[in-house]
Amino acid sequence: MSYRTGICTFCGTGCGHLLDVRDGNVRGVFPLKSHPVSKGRLCVRGWHVHELLNTNERITKPQIRKDGKLVEVSYDEAIRFFVENVSRLRNEGQDAIGFLGSPRSSNEENYTFMKLARTAFSTHNVCLDSDPGHRNSIDVMHRGTGMAGMLGSLEEIRSSKYIFVIGADITKQNPIIGSEIHMAARNGATVVTMDSRHTQIAKLSNRFLQIRPGTFKMALAYMAKVLIEENLVDSDYIKRQTEGYEAFLGCLSFLKVADVEADVGIDLSLLKETAREICRAPSAMAFFSSGISGFDSDTIGYLYNLFLASGKIGKEGCGVNPVTGISNLQGAYDMGIAPDLLTGYQPVSDASVRDKFNKAWGVRLSARPGRTVEDLLTNTNRSLRALVVVDHDNTVIHHSAELKSVDFIAYVGSFRNGFTDYAHVVLPIAPYIESDGTFTNTERRVQLFKQKRPPQDDVMPGWQLYTAIAAKAGCSWTYTSASDVMDEIAQLTPVYSGYRYDALEQSFGIQWPCTAENPKGTARFSIENSPRKMNFVPTEWNFSVPAASEEYPVLMVVGEAQHYWHQNNLMKKTNIPLREYNATLLLYPRGYVAVSPEDAKALGIRDRGVAKFVSPYGAMEAMVQITDKVKPRTAYVAYFVDDMVTNFFLAHRSIMKLGQDAAIPVRIVKV
Repeated sequence: MSYRTGICTFCGTGCGHLLDVRDGNVRGVFPLKSHPVSKGRLCVRGWHVHELLNTNERITKPQIRKDGKLVEVSYDEAIRFFVENVSRLRNEGQDAIGFLGSPRSSNEENYTFMKLARTAFSTHNVCLDSDPGHRNSIDVMHRGTGMAGMLGSLEEIRSSKYIFVIGADITKQNPIIGSEIHMAARNGATVVTMDSRHTQIAKLSNRFLQIRPGTFKMALAYMAKVLIEENLVDSDYIKRQTEGYEAFLGCLSFLKVADVEADVGIDLSLLKETAREICRAPSAMAFFSSGISGFDSDTIGYLYNLFLASGKIGKEGCGVNPVTGISNLQGAYDMGIAPDLLTGYQPVSDASVRDKFNKAWGVRLSARPGRTVEDLLTNTNRSLRALVVVDHDNTVIHHSAELKSVDFIAYVGSFRNGFTDYAHVVLPIAPYIESDGTFTNTERRVQLFKQKRPPQDDVMPGWQLYTAIAAKAGCSWTYTSASDVMDEIAQLTPVYSGYRYDALEQSFGIQWPCTAENPKGTARFSIENSPRKMNFVPTEWNFSVPAASEEYPVLMVVGEAQHYWHQNNLMKKTNIPLREYNATLLLYPRGYVAVSPEDAKALGIRDRGVAKFVSPYGAMEAMVQITDKVKPRTAYVAYFVDDMVTNFFLAHRSIMKLGQDAAIPVRIVKV
């Protein structure tokens, strides 16, 4: 048979599929009925992953820029060029080099990339720039429970009695998870959605809480305050299982009900009833997007604390669940792609952690955490001299001007994208179908993907390339396979210590923590198995919200849409998603901003008409989409059109970091 089992690597759901591989080509993809997550389903992206794998935009030869043009060279020459330049510029100072990892790389690739930065080039300046909201999510979950990831299990969605979806159009962003929520509803669960835009999941919910942009934190804090004032909290659970409750009460004391009534924009009785239902339900789960439009730490903290006060963490069918948008975003953080973390969320600042890695790696790691690439690119000193990038495209758009001033840029990837235009050296790596590796999905499920065809033109897998670079830089690594890399990860990472390829080959993935004592893994966070009490996470008591004004009366929010994520480096290589993307651009070739029928009528603007959107920090022109999905005096824009990003959103960079709980005040002018 030509069908081979594998996992979809578009989003963070981690669906199972069958690839039809014949004569080295992927002819098609089919859902895998027995997979515990997807259960015989694929979304529109997953059904066309084979088109990405067959794209003619592969990078198959190393290249060096000579006289302004990239020319093909051998791996040996490209690696030598890489090491010479990064080593030279490393001497310019602690912040002279940066390593930007990829949430699409396997765990083994991310681990060896992180190790390369910290051993061969002695820097902690290693990070991701995709989906900063997920770092906020895992920090809150880790501080609260010790588990740095989703606290619930996707397999328990159908049995949960209450589903709370907040700030995510989950049926479009992660359709299989959305489908599981529908199945829960069919089984009798109550589904409630809170958002500032009328999404697809909102239409399918029992109740939709359409709040004003920027008021998520205030609404969640008010719901927690209702539980406390009505004495509905699980007092026994809080006393026996938690710490920090009194400090949380102190934060809530600063919340004024009059402010909530004035700012949130909905009848407060709806928030009260939702809070009561969560508390009274036998089981309840919360889902929210941890992507680029994800929440800030405070908003996530109030959501987590609300569910903790309700006794809905650590039990069957319960949990607060950040949902990742990219295939191995969770795994990339697990592997220490962060300036302050090593694998398994072990802090660089911990001397005992450093001692363990120093002995294993034969180095002396610095106790001082590194900095993110964005920080290095945008700080006033402009200290970044060399940048190593793996499979990224967002940074090109967000920092095109700053990148031109970087002395040396190396791009590592399987497919061409905008970074190759800036790169001084390009190093190809094999896509996941041509190598072994593991990926960790949004519920901490580590899944093994075995090689399905030989590498094209002898392109190296990522772990092998980084091993070769390390060797040229004077380090001696002894890996002969991806399995060897996982063995070292397990040796150094407590929550991964039970993983072995032979066990993963016999399963559809194992959720961490996975240890020798617990080789079958951990489906969800459990009170019974927790070594410590849960914490109410500290939160700020400042409940100020974005304010419209007479001059800027409309609040604009930014988010995602189904057929365009980030700058679509991958989506544009698959025919059907590309067709849907192009269909949108046929209607709105300059991109669009969604506004309400009432606002459009008042301004005299028709659908597909052009308007100017002016904020205190900048302006842009875009076409208007008229829809009742947004309330009057609010607007919504998907961030996928390049010149929208470069001409407008860069001026709002500090605001945009706040994600879903941010809004830009604008005025709309007909053009």
